[in-house]
Amino acid sequence: MKSKNKIAFFNFLSNILLRGISVFTAPVFSRLLGTSGYGVLSVYNIWARVGAVTIPLQTQGTLANARLEYPEEDQKKYQSSVMSLSVLCFLVFGAMMVPFGGSVASALRLPRILIPLMLLHSFGSFVTSFMGNKFTYEFKAGKNFALSAGTTLATVAVSLALVLSFPQESRYMGRILGNGLVYGILGIVFCCFILWNGKTLWNPGYWKFCLSLCLPLVFYNLSDLILSQSDQVMLQQLLDNSSVGMYGLAYTFCNVLFTIFHSLNNTWVPFFFDDIKNGARDQLKSSARTFLELFTVLSMGFVLLAPEVFRLYAGRDFWDGASLIPLFATGYYLNFLCTFPVNYEYSRKKTKAVAAITVSCSLMNLALNYVLILRCGMLGAALATTISHGLQLLLHYGYTRYFLGKGDYPFGIRMWAGHLAVYLLAVGGVFLIQKAWFLRWGVGAALGIWELTRIRKRRSLL
Repeated sequence: MKSKNKIAFFNFLSNILLRGISVFTAPVFSRLLGTSGYGVLSVYNIWARVGAVTIPLQTQGTLANARLEYPEEDQKKYQSSVMSLSVLCFLVFGAMMVPFGGSVASALRLPRILIPLMLLHSFGSFVTSFMGNKFTYEFKAGKNFALSAGTTLATVAVSLALVLSFPQESRYMGRILGNGLVYGILGIVFCCFILWNGKTLWNPGYWKFCLSLCLPLVFYNLSDLILSQSDQVMLQQLLDNSSVGMYGLAYTFCNVLFTIFHSLNNTWVPFFFDDIKNGARDQLKSSARTFLELFTVLSMGFVLLAPEVFRLYAGRDFWDGASLIPLFATGYYLNFLCTFPVNYEYSRKKTKAVAAITVSCSLMNLALNYVLILRCGMLGAALATTISHGLQLLLHYGYTRYFLGKGDYPFGIRMWAGHLAVYLLAVGGVFLIQKAWFLRWGVGAALGIWELTRIRKRRSLL
């Protein structure tokens, strides 16, 4: 148990560092860049994530399934082979992009010089994620932490130095260059390491297994990205960069919830797959309840304390985005509840169903964004995303409960419906007692003390 807790703790901390870098540094960079510059940075980061999700075919998403499919001695060969597949895709896509760089930059409303940098950034982000997944599923928590800490420190240090060397109106270039160069260099180094270790560039069996799982993951992750990020791109197209900057900083502030959720999920999933493999149904349900309780308490505490914290977090020019925080937090909480059916679908290799549901919700989100942004501006964009996440939860739960699981799905509605109701009660309380900050902070403190007592009693985070 001690070893399991240690692995869980370091994997959690690793993901907090790597995924939370934008959250930790946003107060500094938003003040240095201003609303318009921060808006350009937000849009660039979205397109860089699109590249990291689509071009390499999400081969890192198959590493967990590969551990169930192939013996331990084949793992390095498998990793090397699927990495070479991703590299090939990057090279082909990069060659195709060269003649159209100007047109792409014009369509994205970004400087042309950022297009090749964006490809390098996307490649580095993918490889870093690949290494993180590799260390997570090999239970090498110490190496995962070192990877995350090194990447975080390097990007912040280089970006800050470059930002301060640019004039005010183009400081966003310093932040973008810092991220792109650091991720690009690390990506090349880690890619060579994986290829050298496995010494397998082409294996038709590995590629066939990988492609059958990763291609649906591309559509899933791209659709999930559209679902969560298309609002900022459409705000840029329909309004202006300053609106994107205010909206993006409030979204980044709430990203602390996604960072915690993603870190907890990455910590929990390796043990989830082990429990599925070993048929430990009771252990699986028990750990799921703990996960649900922990994140619900964290989410409630976040929305109760957020109004005052955001005003310390953001400069005065960004304060108009504070009203969006409860909607952002609710979207993240609904996305968290999708964790249970989605992980179950992955364990049953139903990645096509995952992709189909997410594509459907992302298309609805695009339509809602267009309608609601024109009518309500930033509030409409936030509302569209929250509604879409609610539909996503209903579709995933319905599929796993009544079609895929057929009575065997272990996470019934009774497990999470009560937690959702309590969370929504906390969100309602934020609006009802918005000015009575001492009441909100008192309830938040009581929740925190209660959960810390629970963690101490069970002697583990999850």
